[in-house]
Amino acid sequence: MESLKKKKLMVYTIVATAFLLVGTIAYAILRDDDPYKYFTGIGDQFEISPDDKHFLFPYYVDGKEGLYKANVDGTDVRQITSSDKARHHSPKYSGDGAKILFLSKNSDGVNSLYVANQDGSQQKQITFNDVHVSEAVFSYTGETLYYTGVSASALNKAEGETKDGFDLYSVNLHGENTKQLTTKDYFSMKSLSVSPDGKAIYYSLFDGDKERFTSFSLENNEEKEASISEVLPKDSYNHQLSPNENKLAYTAVSEESQNTSLYKYELFTIDIDERQPKRLTHLNSSVVSPKFFHRKNQMAFLEHTNWSGDPAENDLYVLDIGTGDLQPVELALSPQVPGHWFIKGINKLVNGLTIAVLYMVLIGLLITYLHQYNSKRKSYVPAIASLILTVLVFISTIMVVIMVDPWLGMGLGTIAIALLGCTVIVFGYAFVLNSVVKRN
Repeated sequence: MESLKKKKLMVYTIVATAFLLVGTIAYAILRDDDPYKYFTGIGDQFEISPDDKHFLFPYYVDGKEGLYKANVDGTDVRQITSSDKARHHSPKYSGDGAKILFLSKNSDGVNSLYVANQDGSQQKQITFNDVHVSEAVFSYTGETLYYTGVSASALNKAEGETKDGFDLYSVNLHGENTKQLTTKDYFSMKSLSVSPDGKAIYYSLFDGDKERFTSFSLENNEEKEASISEVLPKDSYNHQLSPNENKLAYTAVSEESQNTSLYKYELFTIDIDERQPKRLTHLNSSVVSPKFFHRKNQMAFLEHTNWSGDPAENDLYVLDIGTGDLQPVELALSPQVPGHWFIKGINKLVNGLTIAVLYMVLIGLLITYLHQYNSKRKSYVPAIASLILTVLVFISTIMVVIMVDPWLGMGLGTIAIALLGCTVIVFGYAFVLNSVVKRN
């Protein structure tokens, strides 16, 4: 009787584990994969006011992203934009500081361009849902907006699925007289900025090998690679020209992380004339969004402290370029009451490691059951089934890479490798069980 109760208990445990595994996999597949849905923290782009007195930055509160303004010491934080249906990010000041622009992302991931007064009032939508804007800046006079955009229908499509790419556009503050300045359909255009004299626009183009720092002349519509780009390292990003155009800031892979599995990105500057790079940070994480102050020999930047986790948890810093003094900026934000704590906990629990553990527990229980109540030979059947499943996934990976999509194939390959590891472990468990434990 006692043996029968133990057998039933094991069967119930196997069934419960199977339901838990299937439910976890289903939840992982069907859930909203937006890592920022319930996030609270600073976004990944910010701006310094022309008088160097204020930071303008996006901030998430329980997944809702709006623009905030603060003194450069982190005090007097005020929210200036908000929306329940869109996320406001990537703010920029006009040259006189009287106006701002920002991007508003809708539920489909399409960014629309807005302009407003510096306090967030009198917002005006400039572009609409037919175009996705990746970055935007004011012209030297503040009367024109320059932006990089792509057709919204081409957004998120894999390379080869569409011929549309990013190009440079201009439009006035009323949303009228839109002009397409380039017709190259680039894969990406990043780090958009306007030269201090207003005669050129700078951006980075990826040529398949590295980011190329590029200039576009507004006088003759000529696009060319900047000469300083030749000496920039291959893995350089976030290019930012100083206000007097004598230095270029960028982030690049640190030398000590180049042979590791996870690259770390530090902040560098390079002198335009002398072409001598200088490393400014040693944070051993990832530096993003470097910005020069306009009237001080200082820079501000964000550190992705949980690199390479998602959502990105960023800290704001101010760096004195001359002395190397680095100061964190503590934003005086009101404490936020955590919301959606239950669903946040579920989202943290549902991950690849949890699924792998549940899978191995289920196979281990099946091995134990067959060992106890059938035969040693049959106890290897679950492990063999796991091996067959692993082989099938590996074959599917090869077929998908060749016939469908290499990126999707890489995802399947990761699953196949995880299955192989789990299979090795359960085979080891079956061997030890049959070698050491006596059968009932």
